[in-house]
Amino acid sequence: MNKKQLTGLMSSFLLSCFLVGCSSDDFKDVDGKAPTIELVTDHIQSEVGRAFKISGTITDNDGIQSIRLQNEELDLDKTIDLSDIYEKTLTSYDLDYSFKTPSTLTGDNFAIRVTVTDLGGRSTEQTILLTMDGDFTNPTFTTVPDANITVLIKSQTKLNLRFSVQDDKALDHISVSIPSLNYSKTVAVTGKTYNYSDVVVMPSQVGTYALSISAVDKFNLTTTQNCTINVSEMPDFEKMYLTDVEDAALLNSDVFGVPVLIDHTGPYTYTARYYSEAAGSKVRFIPQKTDFSPICFGVDPDNANLLTDDPDVSKPIVLPTGKEYYEITFNVKTGEYSYKTYVPANPLPQAIGSDYYLDPAQPQYIIPFQIGLVGKGLPGNDSWSPSNITPLNQDKDNPYLFSTTMSLTAGTKMEFIIHNKHDWGWWDYCFWRFDSKTDIEKCVWKGGDNASITIKTTGNYMFKFDAHLKRAKFYPIN
Repeated sequence: MNKKQLTGLMSSFLLSCFLVGCSSDDFKDVDGKAPTIELVTDHIQSEVGRAFKISGTITDNDGIQSIRLQNEELDLDKTIDLSDIYEKTLTSYDLDYSFKTPSTLTGDNFAIRVTVTDLGGRSTEQTILLTMDGDFTNPTFTTVPDANITVLIKSQTKLNLRFSVQDDKALDHISVSIPSLNYSKTVAVTGKTYNYSDVVVMPSQVGTYALSISAVDKFNLTTTQNCTINVSEMPDFEKMYLTDVEDAALLNSDVFGVPVLIDHTGPYTYTARYYSEAAGSKVRFIPQKTDFSPICFGVDPDNANLLTDDPDVSKPIVLPTGKEYYEITFNVKTGEYSYKTYVPANPLPQAIGSDYYLDPAQPQYIIPFQIGLVGKGLPGNDSWSPSNITPLNQDKDNPYLFSTTMSLTAGTKMEFIIHNKHDWGWWDYCFWRFDSKTDIEKCVWKGGDNASITIKTTGNYMFKFDAHLKRAKFYPIN
């Protein structure tokens, strides 16, 4: 290599070095200070399986390069590289990052490191404490007076006011008020459950009173039940319900169908039809849906031939035989009642398991006749097609009784009807809908509305349908 070529190569190398040096020297400090982090909070309360947000404002006059969020136990290692995301240098950035805690997470508290680096390579670090003691669920009443209740005029008219409340974390207090009676009480509560009981003396004359009950937890989440109290002589109730449970909480934990609506067949007269699954079934009758108080019709302990309306003394009617349908008739004014067994006519268009022709014009296409739930939100079945039903199992002793169990998660939204299976998805041969989308009390043959419900509590559930009674009930079996 001659001297001239060597001189040229050295000149090129020096020029390259000069250019690279100029590129790395493009950044110049504005104030040379480390980034500033202003978090919305340095303590986040959450719970396992729930998303939380890390929020705050990041500032740096020299320009923000990156934000890194780290916690090994949460499997969290996120770098937000602002210099890659934005063409323009940012000197201020609003952090709003959402992260869901793993459903398998164990432990109570976790330190999340927030590290901000600027374009000059300077870093600032802060720590956020994440704890699993957050509360996002309002208190719930396990028993509570219905929205409308009747208190009967007696020599001493009184309301046995009772309710029970629970919270998944911790209750703080409950408040009860009947303003027109100057009745007002607030009770401080510790723990997760509380039972309230008090006798409220009412005026012995016809009147209407507003009752308000509130439950508040430690996070100030509140649930309120408003109730109208009607004081009167024995009314001719528009609706009456049969109950075969003894725990008032079971009147409130169902999705629908508990207690069971019966027929109003005449002035003060009601007729209930009921399938006794086992000998010794016990039934009583209530005009309000959520509690046995203030009125519950059952056998008078002083006269077994009559019913009493007093929930504190009434005894259930005990049906002597099982695997039979009963018809029970009673009058709330006279207290007279009677019951008898009967055999229903078959309400189905054909027997379960018999040959069902998919198309009568093509008799070679046959499947066994079957009914089930059709809709969306059903476990493993979201198709809304009769070709894909959630089967209802026929009871071995009662051909009109069907059931299925399912595991459901709180918040699940469901819509469904009862329909026969058809491999080609044809509709309308055999189906029942409901008398309401959400406040379901009876099934409607070839009419009504689709059920539209939201599951409130995670767990296992039983759905039962009686084709003869045209009644369904959907309740937890945990």
